[in-house]
Formats: sequence, C-alpha cells, structure tokens
Amino acid sequence: MVALQDICNKLEGYKASVAKSLPEIDELDAATKSLLQRYINSTESTDPSSVIRIQAILDYMYEKINIGNWKEVKLFIRKAITIATYLKLLAHVRFSNEDKDTMIKQAFKIIDFGILFGCPLEKEPKLLQNCASILSTVNVQQSARYFKDKSDKETSSTSNTTTEACKFNATPIEIIDCPSMEHFLKNYILKERPVILDNCINHWPALEKWKDQNYFIKLAGPRTVSIEIGSKYTDSDWTQRLITIEEFIKEYIYQTKGPTGYLAQYQLFDQIPELKNDITEPEYCCFADSTDPVDVMAWYGPKGTVSPLHHDPKRNLLTQVVGEKQLFLFSPSDSQHLYPHDHELLDNTAQVDPRQPDLEKYPNYKNATPYYCILKPGQMLYIPPKWWHFVESLSISFSVSFWWE
Repeated sequence: MVALQDICNKLEGYKASVAKSLPEIDELDAATKSLLQRYINSTESTDPSSVIRIQAILDYMYEKINIGNWKEVKLFIRKAITIATYLKLLAHVRFSNEDKDTMIKQAFKIIDFGILFGCPLEKEPKLLQNCASILSTVNVQQSARYFKDKSDKETSSTSNTTTEACKFNATPIEIIDCPSMEHFLKNYILKERPVILDNCINHWPALEKWKDQNYFIKLAGPRTVSIEIGSKYTDSDWTQRLITIEEFIKEYIYQTKGPTGYLAQYQLFDQIPELKNDITEPEYCCFADSTDPVDVMAWYGPKGTVSPLHHDPKRNLLTQVVGEKQLFLFSPSDSQHLYPHDHELLDNTAQVDPRQPDLEKYPNYKNATPYYCILKPGQMLYIPPKWWHFVESLSISFSVSFWWE
C-alpha cells in the first residue's frame, strides 16, 4: 500500500508546472490571482485553514461560470478553477481528519469538480487526471460485489434486424466484415453511406470487462459524473444530476421504475484514463479532413434510453460494447420529411418518432426512407455527417462513439 506521505509528495510535484501556468489566468482579477499565486509559491498551502479559503475562490469562480451561456465562459475562469482545485486537493490530502477511505473518496470529488467545470492548462493538460491516478494507487475499501449472478439476458435482446426492419418498413443497414481501409474509404466515407463494421474490435478488453457492473464500481466507483435524468432531452422535465458512478449503477442501471438515468455523450475516458486502456481508437478514424483529435464519448445506461432523431456535423463510428441498440437512420435529403424543431437550440433534432410516427401530425414522413439496424456487441455503425439517427437501448448498454471531421 502506498503511504499517504508519498501521495502528498507526488501531488506536490506538480506545483512547479502549475506555477508556470499562472500567465494563463492573467485576465483574472488581481485579488484572486494574487491569492492563488501566494498559495502556489509559498508554504501557506501547509495551513489547514487554506481549504476554506480556496473553497471560497472556487465558489466565486462557480458563480461566474453559471452566469449566461456555458459556451461563452472565458477559458481563464475555467483554468482558474483547475488551479484552485489542485490547491484545494493538496490541502485536503495533507490535513483531512477523515479516515483514509473517506478522505480519498472526497479527494476524487474535489478532482472531478475541477475536471467538470475547469479546463486543461497548457503547461499541464492532464493535471487533475494525473492526480486522480496517483490517488487510485491507495487501496480504498470498495463495496462488496453488488451485482451477483446477472445473466446475459439482462444485456442482450432477442430482436432480429431483418424482422424489425420489415415491421418499420425500413431498409436493413448493410453489414460488412472488417473491411480494408481502402474499401471503407472508397465505398462508405466518400459516398457518405452508413454501414455496420463487424469483427473489427474483437481485441478490445472492454468486450468482456464491461459486462460486469462491479468492474466499474471497483475501478471508478467514487468518481463523480454528470448524468441525464428523463426519457429524452427534448422533454420539459429533462434535467441533469452530478452523481458517483457507484450511485449511478445502483440507482439506475437495473431499475425499471422511476425516471431514466443516462450517462450520455460524456467524455468519460478523458476524466478516467484507466477506462481508455480497455478500448482502442479504430484505424478507420484516420480518414480526416483536419488534424483535430478524435472525440471519444461514452453512452452508458439501462434498457430504454432514447436519443431522439437528430443529426451531428461530424463522422461517427458508434461502437457497441455491451448490450444492443436499435437505430433508425435517414439521409440528409429526407430532412424536409422529418419535421425538425424550429427552435435554434434544437434545429438538429426532429419531432418525428420513427418507432410510431404520427402521420396525421407529420404526414410528409411517409415520403422518408428509413434505414434500420440492431447494433450488437462488437459492431461499429458508421454514421456519415448530417445523417439523421434515432437510438434506443434494447437492454443495459454501453456504447462508445468516435467523432471526427
């Protein structure tokens, strides 16, 4: 077991690079910046009361980011949150009076707040993630195995793609076996055609590891994430909640009553890099028009989660790891038949539910051409840019999407 003093020393090791990051928050008001600088460059961080003072800075920054649109929040404010989070973590680990397990779990909450509301520093872009990795070397007492003897029936369905496609008067999406790079580029990327790629990720450890919910609890149970609460994001009662992964699994993954909880479109692998060791970025993502990194998003939830019919601007390889999902796809040329919302925040989302289209309300839908599939574990669905897609989980499901320009 790693000694807490060693943990403190390792965390303190990032102080120099954090100090070099101070010019990144030059726009911050002088008083707040001066206080952060004093804690970084002096021994005052060894004062137990510093936790309270740093929390006051975080509260001040949190108020600032909650004024107006999130996209308009200045980066220097979010970077200040990252720096203040790091300083609070140092003081907490060194001076907490809690038992070791409680102290470590609280430390993860401090880190995750910084990851969720802060942003990377140029000098130390993985600062808080690295701090979390250091803390994970301490043996924290986890819950006993919570889910026992869960059968594969809970993570799979008996639906058949062809049968279901006929029911919806839809065209089954083509399935091809691990195509060559050239074949994929020529026939699907360049032609902007959807396709399911089979037997391309058989080497992923996630295919076996992620079947067991206890794996997530053991690896990342105390980590805080943001989940969606509600049937779909277009509903008026849809909201979000901060919750630990262990709480999310116990409260939502196997529950069939009450509101649906969904870890949707979430950068889980940036927050918890250990999970990224279980997957590999598909080589097909190399066909890019820019040098921007691929966006890797997690989609984790119970049976019945829904993403309404919508489209995205990037190419997408939606990869199914656990459970199954049914998807309806429509070409961009069908947009006029799908009744997109008028509101600018929802103009990429359609009003039609392709499972039960209301033809009296949306008569032009009958002119649309739906494509359909049931995506199974180990399969990747290529969704071209601007293609409409509706997604529903048929079982407990974990998917990973790879988005690129």
